[in-house]
Amino acid sequence: MAWRSALTMLRNPTESFDVLIQPILFTVMFGQLLGGAISGDVRSYLPILVPGLVVVNVLSTAQSVGVDLREDMTKGVFDRFRALPMSRLAPLLGPMATDLLRYAVCAALTLATGVALGYRPDNGWIGAIGVVLSAAACGWAISWVFLMLSTLFNSAQAVTSFNIIVLFPLCYLSNALVPTATLPHWLRVFAEHNPVSYVVSGLRYLLDGAAGTGTAADVGRALLGSLIIVAVAAPITVKRYQRSTS
Repeated sequence: MAWRSALTMLRNPTESFDVLIQPILFTVMFGQLLGGAISGDVRSYLPILVPGLVVVNVLSTAQSVGVDLREDMTKGVFDRFRALPMSRLAPLLGPMATDLLRYAVCAALTLATGVALGYRPDNGWIGAIGVVLSAAACGWAISWVFLMLSTLFNSAQAVTSFNIIVLFPLCYLSNALVPTATLPHWLRVFAEHNPVSYVVSGLRYLLDGAAGTGTAADVGRALLGSLIIVAVAAPITVKRYQRSTS
């Protein structure tokens, strides 16, 4: 099933816009749009922007897995898989393996675009590799939440609408694009306790160390939070999936 998912991605590159095009588009667009206003110039803004957009882009990619699952369930795709000699969970777990690659590619393209615009992480390639791996792990964890949500709705359109409502506040009411010190007090409190902000701060630490705005504790919080999400959301998702396809 992982191979099927990979082939689908290769045969339909237009469906991979969120992985291949969005990281480049968002990094260039937000860099040019906000760089001068927030940091005086684009290059000075990149240490803030690039780690933030790694998280935003990966989360945007992760939400699509729930939509895909709901579409397959609605079309009865899993009913046909029952006749094949495979585990009943293979159609659910197989694509999740491929999604790890999608998240890694998305994170790497965001970083590469930032480097092309002039960003030079203090921790070099070691930090960049750490960011790609950490972002992929966090994206894979949060994808379980979107999979769980997809089992609660009856159509892919409803899943998409709800995902947008969840994603926008999480991604943009955080420290992903702007320093929280510039925000009104009420919004700063929310942004500083937003789980996305912990992940972004952790990635900034991996890229720029003490020169960045994150700490090693932020890395630990992000990874611990990912483990908790998987521990809670994965069993619920599997149970509801089995009930829906039985």
